[in-house]
Amino acid sequence: MKTQNNNTSKSNTVSSTFSNTRRVFIKLCSAVAAGGFSSLLLPQASEAKNYLELLKNGASQGIADELYWNYVRSQFVLKPRLIYMNTGTEGSMPRAILSRMGKYAKEFAANPWDAVVENDRLKYMMTENRTKVAEFLGANLEEIVLTTNTTEGMSFTANGLDLQEGDEVLTTLHEHSAGLCCWELLRERRNVTVTQVELPTPAENKDEIIAAFADTITPQTKVMSFCHINFTTGLRMPVNELCQLARDHDIISVIDGAHAIGMINVNLDEIGCDFYATSPHKWLNAPPGTGVLYMREGVQDILWPTVTEASASRNGCSVFQARGQQCTPAYACLNEAIDFQNTIGKDKIEERILALSTYLKEKVKENWGEEKLFSPTDEALSSGLVSFNPFDDPFEKEKISEVSRTLKDDYNIVIRTTHFRDKNSDAQNKRALRASTHIFNNYNEIDKLISTIQTIIANL
Repeated sequence: MKTQNNNTSKSNTVSSTFSNTRRVFIKLCSAVAAGGFSSLLLPQASEAKNYLELLKNGASQGIADELYWNYVRSQFVLKPRLIYMNTGTEGSMPRAILSRMGKYAKEFAANPWDAVVENDRLKYMMTENRTKVAEFLGANLEEIVLTTNTTEGMSFTANGLDLQEGDEVLTTLHEHSAGLCCWELLRERRNVTVTQVELPTPAENKDEIIAAFADTITPQTKVMSFCHINFTTGLRMPVNELCQLARDHDIISVIDGAHAIGMINVNLDEIGCDFYATSPHKWLNAPPGTGVLYMREGVQDILWPTVTEASASRNGCSVFQARGQQCTPAYACLNEAIDFQNTIGKDKIEERILALSTYLKEKVKENWGEEKLFSPTDEALSSGLVSFNPFDDPFEKEKISEVSRTLKDDYNIVIRTTHFRDKNSDAQNKRALRASTHIFNNYNEIDKLISTIQTIIANL
């Protein structure tokens, strides 16, 4: 009798879930019938709540995955038939955020003084926007500075530290120029030593990465600077453990987090780093020219401001945020970009990105062999960036470049190329194609990418 009651209860639950899912499905399909998904792209503030509700309901009611993600895709203004798989370079704003940026710009132009002095989102110090970012990243307001990009944040950090001749910065062979050039400039200006740690490609476990850093630390090491997610191979670094390693040796930890915000669920308090620079204009799909620099409370007093118009006596991040007028309409849109992701769910977004990434990796191995894949397959080390070289020669440059160009010019598929060294002694860089898998991508696009690369190679 007890079993029967449980079965009845389960049946009712399933029936209720199905009914709710069906209602959401019908609502979406009715919108399509009335004018396609574009009819749900609601630019007005009064309507924005509706599209967010649809995103939330679709995520919570168990609506069929691909239908739901197709609706998410419909929120973006990407060109029809464009397969855009290069979020690692630049993201695309959802239509509602693009519309809201125009609204904020109009408010600013209508009465600039009110915007600068009275508008909570357009004010000079952008306190409301920084608060929203802080909550999203697991930080507090006085740890957040809004910048224009990761490059600026990394340079603010490197230029602001009081490093002297003989001090050492540990970084890696997989750094983006934004995370390397700032330290190389100190090598030229102050004779600081820059040591690049060798990383395995592909990495198999986090212990070998931690050991590579631990074995390279010297008494002169003052800074450990590394990516959260390497732009070269998509390796997700074990940042928590690396920051702990730095603390254990009284070393400053600096993270280039350009690709992390909006791709994975980032909690800076849990990571435990000292400085973290990131770019919401990539995976968070915020407007171009939006960046964030995190400075942990307790270490801010060791950083000199590079650009400021505030008195040095001001506390916290204020001295770093006060840099003259900035594009506050763009920064105001960080609020909408965060609402967009929170409505879908940060964990759900990360899960989708990794599912697509895993599928792409399997297709690469299936078509060209496991040795042609440069990205890790361990989920803890994986991200939404996948790098591979389908040719027999891993140093092949011209053919890799030709594939990337032909994909864009002839097939409307956008990815990019990368290059890197495994060893400091390597005379050449390995070359790779790199594809980004974001929430507006799907499995069919990945299939198209793979089959098109095969076609291009066959015709080379």
